[in-house]
Amino acid sequence: MLKKLVQKYTLIILLVIQPFVTVFEVAAQSADKESDFQLVHELHYLEREPGVDDFEVTMLVSDRYIRIDEIGDDSGFIVYDDEEKVIYSVSNFDKSVLVIKEHHFTAKDSPAEFKLEYLQLSDAPPVSGNSVFNYRAYSGEGTAEETCMEVQLVENLLPEVRVLLKNYQKVVSGQQVKMVDNKITDVQTACYFVDQIYNTGAYYEKGLPIQEWHSNERSKILTSFKKVTVDKDKFNVPDSYNQFSIDKESKIQIR
Repeated sequence: MLKKLVQKYTLIILLVIQPFVTVFEVAAQSADKESDFQLVHELHYLEREPGVDDFEVTMLVSDRYIRIDEIGDDSGFIVYDDEEKVIYSVSNFDKSVLVIKEHHFTAKDSPAEFKLEYLQLSDAPPVSGNSVFNYRAYSGEGTAEETCMEVQLVENLLPEVRVLLKNYQKVVSGQQVKMVDNKITDVQTACYFVDQIYNTGAYYEKGLPIQEWHSNERSKILTSFKKVTVDKDKFNVPDSYNQFSIDKESKIQIR
């Protein structure tokens, strides 16, 4: 399971040499507060999942919103509103928006038990002067032990971004909790519940993830981050698109 860590040093070197401040940051700080533009964090990821080619994702994080786009794909995007605790998954193909509202849950409701391991990677170079740690959630013991998720993260990095990322993850997981029957099976394993259903994003309290591996074989690498200015309309959801939600049994038209 440590094969997931092979790329960490290359990744960390990439992050160390990335420019974290742009000329736009200086300009934005002196701009009028009522400008149509705002200063946000821009994070770039390389993501992998079984059966498809690697793809790049851009995430814009303001003090209220997250916008997620797959680079080179204009079929849609995701907007998360942290004030309303709502995710909007926009599809340009059929002009629709899946609306996911916050559903409160607790990890104590999970049918699966798990343990955590949190270790500093002492031989890894620091990122922006901060140490790199490995966060691992696993279930079982001895020969039955199974890693459910593994995250390399940087302590103290971008705390304002991490707050929104954690809240976003909780809304994603809340939707999953609503859809599941809470029974461990050969398909719905313990790690399935730990990683993909009752994932509260607790690792964001430790630091900013720079590399993640999950039990469904999906992984992501943070390749760069910086501050940029963007049009505030970036976080708008098309008013003319049909909105709907999904529960365990049906699709519900909102408008």
